[in-house]
Amino acid sequence: MAEPRNPRHSPLDARLGERIRGRRRELGLSQSALAGRLGITFQQVQKYENGANRVSATMVVKLSEALAIPVAELLQVADAGAQPADPERQGAQLLAAFSKIQSAEMRAAVLTLVTGLTLR
Repeated sequence: MAEPRNPRHSPLDARLGERIRGRRRELGLSQSALAGRLGITFQQVQKYENGANRVSATMVVKLSEALAIPVAELLQVADAGAQPADPERQGAQLLAAFSKIQSAEMRAAVLTLVTGLTLR
């Protein structure tokens, strides 16, 4: 995966760009054709795909329409490259947060919720 050139942008920007490029290619569209659907230049599409420019929320919606893909699916892949969760670390975080809950009622509710999730 290519890292974004602009240090202010995160690897998520690059992953979203990769998803845009992949879907565009799946549909057999050129950057110019996609740009025409979006009302922008092909250079802007190129910058989105390379992670050089961030994609605004409005543009994500336009991209989802132009690429015939739900917004959630377009963004889901952007987050798929995130580091897998470390259950031990998360357990320690959960325990630390749980111990800070003042209300016995709330602690019982959290315990019920977590217990219920483990039964699925």
